[in-house]
Amino acid sequence: MNILKIVSGKVEIRKDSGSLIRTIGNGDAVDADFNSDQSLVLITTARGKVELRKESGSLIRTI
Repeated sequence: MNILKIVSGKVEIRKDSGSLIRTIGNGDAVDADFNSDQSLVLITTARGKVELRKESGSLIRTI
């Protein structure tokens, strides 16, 4: 199971041990969460937009 950490507005996906898998987002994230199987990440930005991204970081949709 992976965890999410927000550092300087970017979302970091990390392993349970804390090692970095990848960094995603545009640098204005204020909140982030996985779906139940951790294949998707939902990111809320400082501008009030919500981004739906794959675990790889590619953007699916902005709401």
